Amino acid sequence: MTFTTPALVDGPIDAPDAQPAAHRVEDDLIHAVVGLGRFGRTHARKLAGLPGFCLRAAVDRSPAAGAEMAPLPLLSQVDELPPDIASATVATSDAAHAEVALALMRRGCHVLVEKPLCIDPRDGRLMIGTARQCGVTLCTGHIERFNPVFDEAMLARLRHAATGHRHASRPFLHFRRYSARDAAATDSILDLMVHDIDLLAWLCAVPTDAPLRVIARKVGFRSVRARVQLGGLVADLESGYDGAPPQARLQVDDAGRELSIDLRGGGRRAAPGDDALAQQYQDFARAIRGQRRRIASGADGLAAVTRALQVLRA
Repeated sequence: MTFTTPALVDGPIDAPDAQPAAHRVEDDLIHAVVGLGRFGRTHARKLAGLPGFCLRAAVDRSPAAGAEMAPLPLLSQVDELPPDIASATVATSDAAHAEVALALMRRGCHVLVEKPLCIDPRDGRLMIGTARQCGVTLCTGHIERFNPVFDEAMLARLRHAATGHRHASRPFLHFRRYSARDAAATDSILDLMVHDIDLLAWLCAVPTDAPLRVIARKVGFRSVRARVQLGGLVADLESGYDGAPPQARLQVDDAGRELSIDLRGGGRRAAPGDDALAQQYQDFARAIRGQRRRIASGADGLAAVTRALQVLRA
């Protein structure tokens, strides 16, 4: 997808000359989806019937992309969006996330960007600065925060257990995440492992500015394994592509007892209309109103990308 916006630069950000005011939050958010690939279509289908949102348009350069979304208007550029669009989802290719999000925020739109927030931390800092200058909300789609296994009781249990493991040498958490996709092992770091890097920080209440240290890393033909330290906690991260059915699992050392959590099917089942994606959008709406609960902020998304790149480059 091709979008024309000012070049992305590092360093201080000058305020734009004539920024539109952020849209007021009404009962329903007039929303658009940019990018109608597999994830974008999933977002659009969810939004089409989600209370609190009114899906008004989609943006994708491919005319065929919007076939199953009819009669939803399909536009080819962000500039063609109606002026009353108040919020938008960015589900383009990872490389276009920053460019598209910047264009939307400069229109006064609140933005939810699919993970990863960006692929260059300099772009992420620019995105956060632009959101602040334009008075809009920037969130990142780290949907695992809404996995039903992480109910309030489990979240409290894990955070309590983390206090006993800070500054210990043995791993507290072991994340394992695999996909059937055919790709290079290192691609899984920004595709899959970034989920678990965000979960590690969120589950253990680690601030976004806490440094990550890569203790060890091993890259195999199909997978990447890394041992890291973050917020005084040691964790093992494993991700890759093995051609088998997708899997995601978390093992926890809870006071010497091993707790194994299936992140793809264990725990409470979501009721229809109350799945992780619906909950993420409901929290996005709350975030716009200043009442964010779980949804990852722009800063959270940038922290996850920065830490993932450390693992990639170790």
